[in-house]
Amino acid sequence: MHTKDYLNQEIKEEIEKKGFSIYNYISLKELLLTVNKDYLWIINILTIPLFIFFIAIIYASFTDYFIPSVIIVYSLIFIYLIIKLLFRTYKFSQITNIIYTRKGLVIGNKIFHYEEDEKLKNLLLDYEKLFYEYLSKPSKLSKNIKHLRQNIIKNFEKILDYISKDNKLDLIAFFILIIYGIGTIILYYIGFILGFFLFFLFSFFINLYFKINKSVELKIKDNMTIIDNKLKKLDEIYLLLNKQINSFQDGEISNLGKKIDKDMNIFYENINTILTQKSLLREIIEQSIYKDFIDFEYLSFYIKTQFNKPLNDVINLLNDYKLKVDNQIDEIENYLKNSNEKEKYQVEQKLINLKTIQKNINLYLDKLNMSLQ
Repeated sequence: MHTKDYLNQEIKEEIEKKGFSIYNYISLKELLLTVNKDYLWIINILTIPLFIFFIAIIYASFTDYFIPSVIIVYSLIFIYLIIKLLFRTYKFSQITNIIYTRKGLVIGNKIFHYEEDEKLKNLLLDYEKLFYEYLSKPSKLSKNIKHLRQNIIKNFEKILDYISKDNKLDLIAFFILIIYGIGTIILYYIGFILGFFLFFLFSFFINLYFKINKSVELKIKDNMTIIDNKLKKLDEIYLLLNKQINSFQDGEISNLGKKIDKDMNIFYENINTILTQKSLLREIIEQSIYKDFIDFEYLSFYIKTQFNKPLNDVINLLNDYKLKVDNQIDEIENYLKNSNEKEKYQVEQKLINLKTIQKNINLYLDKLNMSLQ
């Protein structure tokens, strides 16, 4: 496997297993968190200039313009944030899910091979500047936000220190600083609260957009997730059957048959879902730009291996279970040959139940063997 800075160990391992890997580059939460970072970045830059601007308005006796100035400045800031968010959302829709294969990766509907990735590296650096996260690396957003908050506090400390040393500035400047600081904090948390509601509103529309205009990457991801989940379910059902069969008492065999019937029906449902989704996945890949990029035969071998293991385990388990049932049937048949008429009825009923279980086990085994890939 290639050694690249945009390939982490988890992705490499998944490519080795399946022949491809789908990586969620930027999450919706991270997208909206960039708004927080951008706001703090602007305030960090404008803390001192805005304070000087507001001081100038007050000392120039333009107090009537103070509140309108605040409204205009913050309105421009929020307009900038909305425009930046819309631009990021457009980019987000192109790169939220990245498909890696054994040959290379696809980002923004462009194919990049591992051997020729200079353009890709430049592109990833551009995305890192936009989303503060390099592909397959941890996000830098939280660290940047924390750093900006600390810088804003330092800027206010600088202003306060300057006021306390400059005799020309009186209590009015100190009062403006207090109001300005409190206002900045209030506006930040108002923005945080509004952002919280915006998050749900924005999430709804983005999720709706992806449902209506589901990308090929998302279709492949959703399909593969269903297959992986159903494969895990097959293993879980095997473990449950194994526990039930290995812990039953001879007198409980009829009740055990009912439990197994229920679990086996669920087992078959999962088998049918996996086979259906596998066919659908092949169709999706063959009709996409990934037709020659994702090795479906390699992926198919992975699914076959993961699929056959729990099936073989259940087949072996049912063969052991059948052997126990066969032994009980033989014991009862031998007993009936030497018993009197009064004792026969109840034992014969048990024999009928056991033969029904035996018949069902044979049906299960036939279906499972036919399902093996």
